Amino acid sequence: MTKDKNRSNNGSKKIFFKNKRIQRIFIAVVTIILAFLMVLNGATPRKYRVLLGAVSGYDILSPRDIVNTIKTEENARKAASEVLPVIKEIPNAPIEVINSIDKLFLLINEAQKSYESGISSIDAYSGSRRYEELSSNVFNETKAVFVEGIGELGIKLEDAQIDYLISKANEEDIKSFEVLIRSHVSDIMRKDITEDNLKEMVNELKDGIFNSEIKYELKNVALSVSDFILKPNRAIDNELTKTKRTAAYNDPGNVETIKKGQRILSAGDIVTEDKLRVLEDLNLLETKSRFDFSFAGGILVILLLLSLLLILYMHNFCKKVYYNRSDLILLSVVILMMLFIARWVHEYSPLIIPIFIATMLISILLDLRLAIVVNVVLTMAISLMINYDFKFIYMALISGTFSAFIVSKANQRNRLSLAGTVVSVINVLLVAAIDIIYKSGWETVLRECTLVFVNGIMSMVITIGLLPFLESTFNIITPLRLLEFANPNQPLLKRLLMEAPGTYHHSLMVGNLAEAGTEAIGGNALLARVGAYFHDIGKLKRPNFFIENQMNGNPHDKMTANLSALVITSHIHDGNEMAKKHKIPLPIRDIILQHHGTTLVAYFYHKAKMAEKSENVEEENFRYDGIKPTTKEAAVVMMADSVEAAVRSMTDKTEGKIEGLIRKIIKDKLDDGQLDHCSLTLKDLDNIAKAFMKVFSGVFHAREEYPEVRRKADAIEDIHSEDMSERENLASQSLE
Repeated sequence: MTKDKNRSNNGSKKIFFKNKRIQRIFIAVVTIILAFLMVLNGATPRKYRVLLGAVSGYDILSPRDIVNTIKTEENARKAASEVLPVIKEIPNAPIEVINSIDKLFLLINEAQKSYESGISSIDAYSGSRRYEELSSNVFNETKAVFVEGIGELGIKLEDAQIDYLISKANEEDIKSFEVLIRSHVSDIMRKDITEDNLKEMVNELKDGIFNSEIKYELKNVALSVSDFILKPNRAIDNELTKTKRTAAYNDPGNVETIKKGQRILSAGDIVTEDKLRVLEDLNLLETKSRFDFSFAGGILVILLLLSLLLILYMHNFCKKVYYNRSDLILLSVVILMMLFIARWVHEYSPLIIPIFIATMLISILLDLRLAIVVNVVLTMAISLMINYDFKFIYMALISGTFSAFIVSKANQRNRLSLAGTVVSVINVLLVAAIDIIYKSGWETVLRECTLVFVNGIMSMVITIGLLPFLESTFNIITPLRLLEFANPNQPLLKRLLMEAPGTYHHSLMVGNLAEAGTEAIGGNALLARVGAYFHDIGKLKRPNFFIENQMNGNPHDKMTANLSALVITSHIHDGNEMAKKHKIPLPIRDIILQHHGTTLVAYFYHKAKMAEKSENVEEENFRYDGIKPTTKEAAVVMMADSVEAAVRSMTDKTEGKIEGLIRKIIKDKLDDGQLDHCSLTLKDLDNIAKAFMKVFSGVFHAREEYPEVRRKADAIEDIHSEDMSERENLASQSLE
């Protein structure tokens, strides 16, 4: 029971993996994953080992725009600190200062008057000890009141200064003192006085008083008063100042940005804290390396969209490649190979990435339009690695498209070499034009033009070198490979010439017809010609059983019709086996298998009916067990094969009769259903018939015969009987 389950599971797995849709999905997933890893590896910036305060050993360029956060912070703080405080006026400050001066001199005047009045009241005791006692009391009382008054004003004076003002200074001295104070204070108060510069203003007031010419004692008092009399008439508006400084701090002009491609560090520079922070933010430090998930996610999304674009294009416009596993694998290999090369080459210069290799290989091996689309997809993918270098993008898109067109019809190696030169010249013209637009120096122009010229030449050299390997590995037919198989020295063709010369010459003629017919309907004419060369190689197994190779008798005369039919029909399978053994490509093998389809071997079928004198002979036993033609090329080879044999057997080869026979044979193939599986139209069939006629008109053209030749021909024609001609005609059609 367990064994049965295991077998069942294994069978299900095999069926699952043989599903062509699953295979396509698997190829796509593997290709996308590998492409993602290569692009991510190439796009991820190089890591550097640098230390703070050490000397840099690298020239490090920024892979993208990045803000130098430390320098930006320094710039912001400096800008904020340079904003001057916003000053607002204190409306009552000057009045308060004037009031203080008024009160000061009012106190001085009152103190003097009080003291003088008190002295006058005790003049009766003048000269006695009582007088001294009373005058001292009067002075002390007056002084106490004065000190209390100036204390309320916030003024502090020394005792000697108070004594002088009360008892010694006369009215004129006080007046001079008042004028001095008022004058200088008035001058100072006209200026902006704040808490911050108050001390500076007091010193300025003192300097003015010090340089005045009043009495020393009053000057001393005035200097003391200066410490207390001034008040700020301006104050800092803290809220508005904070707002302005915040605005200056946040000014975008403070942001110091390192642009993409700008040098962060040069070899020999000291690594500063701000540069180290920039390298860390860019994830360029080995010691600070971390996986950038957002960076990788962005690249993955872009590659998925590019892959979807390519898949949709193939599904709608290139179904042959889309549904062919071998072609899909080849496409994946070429794309991955190109990404791998670009990953390691772009570090030297994006201009030497040989993207033309992929474009030319796909154009030659698969499809021209697909090559152009793949070129766009590869250009976008590689641009992720090279930080969107616009010169490479222009070169890849324009020159890459040109290269696809140039090599699409190449059928000789020297044509490919010429294509490489043309691509190189286009590269040079394109890059030189871009450099001239951007005013680059001649040294830059010369260097870059040299790089792209070498790129074009090397791309073609590599393409030519890879072609044979890819052709044989993926069994793909290209014009170059077809020409190699068309070489008469090809082993099978050489054997055909030596062992079955009649079949060889028949195949050459069929090749001429097939090429002309296929070219008339827009098919692969070279494939049709080469397929015609190989279509009868199965006859090498028994060459003498086919009429064109018979020299001494016909072995079919001694065989039954069934056995003869079996021998004749087996040559398509024999040919297929021989082609496999000699590694003949699949498209040619398809022509070998399909060039008879399921056609009836009419001669031996009628021979069997005559021999058995019965209508019970099965027609299916006398039909080829091949495959009906599925391509235009195979169908044209089928018609060319029958037409050539029939026309060769004609005795009267006039143009009208040949054309009538050609159209009859084509109609018979159509009526027999042999052309049901190929995409030929009635117009195509008409064009094929006309093309065949052009070939035959060149072979059987009318010409004057010499009298001697004419006499011999007439004699030979008299010998052959009408019955013999008809038999030969039927045999030729059947055996071919």
